[in-house]
Amino acid sequence: MDVFTFFRHNISLKIIGGESKSVTPEMISSWNETTLPTILSNYKLEDIFNADEFGLFYQCLPDKTYRLKGEKCSGGKKSKVRFNGMATGSATGEILLMFTIGKSKKRRCFKNVKHLPCGYKSQKKSWMNSEIFEEWVRKIDRKFRADDRKIALIIDNCPAHPAIPNLTNVQLVF
Repeated sequence: MDVFTFFRHNISLKIIGGESKSVTPEMISSWNETTLPTILSNYKLEDIFNADEFGLFYQCLPDKTYRLKGEKCSGGKKSKVRFNGMATGSATGEILLMFTIGKSKKRRCFKNVKHLPCGYKSQKKSWMNSEIFEEWVRKIDRKFRADDRKIALIIDNCPAHPAIPNLTNVQLVF
């Protein structure tokens, strides 16, 4: 079907679900005016890292569909089967080993694998929690202590990301 068919038959693309905006322009301006310049003045670009969690819901159905204009659009319960992880990179493009979280302690797909190309931890619901987060940050702290580098790690401030005391080479910036 071409674009004109959609207009001619009054069909539009609609999102089945979604979230409202969670960050206001006021929150962004405060970050840009105070926090970011402070970080940039205390660290070299190669020592400023950003870490963010991701979730791969690999059995989830699409959240958009084609419907006639005016038609209500609703979906069913979404699949919660997922694979979560944490990706980290510096302002200059240096990347750290990806860290992943799954449900199984010994995954069958890793049966004959001697060395994973990423860190892996199991957790009942495969979500990040404060214990796993602290273990991950302390491992990064040890790595940069061995490299004799001090870094700033920018990360979102969710309940699973607590402030961690006694870090020597990593400063957490929420």
